[in-house]
Amino acid sequence: MKILLKIVAVIIGLAVLRTILMIFQFASTSRLAALIRSGAFGITTIAAWCLILIAGPVACVQLWRLRRIGLYVAASLCAFAVLYYLVGYAANRGPQLAPLVVPILGNAGALALLLSRYARRVCS
Repeated sequence: MKILLKIVAVIIGLAVLRTILMIFQFASTSRLAALIRSGAFGITTIAAWCLILIAGPVACVQLWRLRRIGLYVAASLCAFAVLYYLVGYAANRGPQLAPLVVPILGNAGALALLLSRYARRVCS
């Protein structure tokens, strides 16, 4: 169980790095302004980026140390990600579901692991 939690911590750390790179990519190609003007989806995406940049490092480090706070912050991030993808899919109805299956199932699986009694037992 400890190994699985540390793998989740590393994945969260990689998600933080990927978010930073994505923000720089959007800013360098002037697509950031278009994202802001796109409405609720764009604002929600930027809010998600902020959440990942603020809570992600805390979740990564504290989950790596097997602390209970890392467990809760990581679970919150995974729950938010599942909601983000499901609401985004339901609201837009345009994108196909196939590209969203991996992030939805991946975050849901990580959430189930993080909320398990075994994870709570390991993280003190």
